[in-house]
Amino acid sequence: MKTTIISKVLAFALVLSLASFTPDKKADSGNTAAPNRVALNAALFQLIHTNKVKLAIDKGTANRLRIHLKDKGGRILYTEMYGKSEEQYRRIFDLDGMQDGTYYFELTYGDQRLVKEVEIQTNRERTISFQ
Repeated sequence: MKTTIISKVLAFALVLSLASFTPDKKADSGNTAAPNRVALNAALFQLIHTNKVKLAIDKGTANRLRIHLKDKGGRILYTEMYGKSEEQYRRIFDLDGMQDGTYYFELTYGDQRLVKEVEIQTNRERTISFQ
């Protein structure tokens, strides 16, 4: 009799300890409602001692990437659509023939929009600044 009571207590303790390792379904259900969203990351670099800039973009593969180069008045000077399957975009733009002023790289990926500003000023030498 003493052995059956000890066996039942041990079995109950074992079941109780295993139940504590089951996943919490309520905590997981909140994560399924949030979509997996890929951020659009972009950087603009000037190549040393040149009037060229390198545009580097990291994106996901869910949508196409749209790139517009615009002047301050909103006129589109360059446009490009980049493929869905590629995750990285790298391009060098030569700004040597452009007039002084402010220009914008407008990047659109799905519902995300990012704008990078480039300002070109000619003093003695041509300089490019980023904002």
